Amino acid sequence: MAIQELPLVIQTSYAELIDQLRLAAASDFPEGSTFRKRSISGKDYWYVQEPTTPQGRPPERYLGADTPERQTAIKSAMNAKAHADTRKAIRRSLSGAGLPEPDGLTGAVIEAFAEAGVFRLRGVIVGTIAFQTYSGLLGVKLPNAAIRTGDVDLAQDYGVSVALNDALGVSLIDVLKSVDPDFAPIPSLAGPNIATTYARPGGYRVDVLTTNRGADRDAPVNLPSLRSDALPLRSLDFLLRDTVEAAILTRFGALVNVPSPERYAVHKLIVSTTRKDTGESAVKSDKDIIQAGLLVEALVAKRRQDDLIAALNEAAARGPAWQERLSQGAARLGNESREIIQTLLEANN
Repeated sequence: MAIQELPLVIQTSYAELIDQLRLAAASDFPEGSTFRKRSISGKDYWYVQEPTTPQGRPPERYLGADTPERQTAIKSAMNAKAHADTRKAIRRSLSGAGLPEPDGLTGAVIEAFAEAGVFRLRGVIVGTIAFQTYSGLLGVKLPNAAIRTGDVDLAQDYGVSVALNDALGVSLIDVLKSVDPDFAPIPSLAGPNIATTYARPGGYRVDVLTTNRGADRDAPVNLPSLRSDALPLRSLDFLLRDTVEAAILTRFGALVNVPSPERYAVHKLIVSTTRKDTGESAVKSDKDIIQAGLLVEALVAKRRQDDLIAALNEAAARGPAWQERLSQGAARLGNESREIIQTLLEANN
C-alpha cells in the first residue's frame, strides 16, 4: 500500500507535544532542585537533587541520558513549568487528525507508569502500543487494523536495571493497583511469589520483559529498578538499543520510551519466524509481518532507508540463525516491502 504522509501542521503539532512533555518531565520538581550531569562509561547522564523537606533529604534521582533536547528541557525547568491544558489542546488536535490513541485503561496505565517514573528509569514500551507511536514519529498514517491491542508490554534492559542504583517508590503491581485495584500478579511456574505478568478481570494483561544475553532460559529475573520480575527474551537487547522518546495520546499526553522504528521493523521480521503456525501465535505472526512491512515502506517514504539498512546489517551480523530468520520473515512481506528489503540488502553488499 502507498504510505500517506500526515499534513505538515499535524507533524509539527506532534513534535510540539513531545517538546511540551519534555518540559513537563524536567520541570516537575520543587523549587530549588538542582541538576547534575555525570559521566558513566564514557556517556553523560543527568540527575536531579530535590531540596530537603521536613521528612529529610530526598535521594538523588536519575533523569536520563544527556541529549540536546534534555539540556534544553532542564534549562527551561529552572524557569517555567509547561501547562497541562496546552498539552491537552495539542493532544485533542492530533486525535482529531486520526493519530492513534490508546483505550481508556491503557492510557491510565501509561500515565501511571509515567508518573511513577517507569520511563525515567528507562522502561520501554514495546509491542503494538509502541507501534501506535510511529504514526506521529514518522509523520505517516497507519491503518487501524495494525494498531489494535488489548495489552501493554513493558521492557527494560537487565543491565540497565541493575546499574541505575535508583528504583520506583512502590512496586510495579502497586502502580497498577492505583489504576485498578483488581490488577493482580499471575504467579509463574518459577514460584508463587514470582510474576512477570499482571492481569485484571476480562483478560487485560501487562507483561514485563527483559534482555537475555546468556544461555537460553525461561526462569524470570528480577528488575530492581522497576521492582518487578520480568521474562527474559533472547533478541530483546537488539530491540532496546538506542530507544527514542515518543508521545502517547493519553488525556494530557505521556512521554515514553519506544524502540526506534527501524529496529522495531527488523525485530518483527525475526520474531515472526519464532511463533507457532497455529492459533493465536499464528495471528500474532501475521501481525508482526504487517507491522514490519508498513514500517519498511514508511521509513523509505521518509528517506530513512539508511537507518533501516543499519538495523538490517546489525541483525545479519549476529550470525547465520539471524540471517535465516530475516530471510524467512522478509519472504512473507507484501511485494512492495519485500522488494524494498531485497533492494536495500543487495545495494549494500
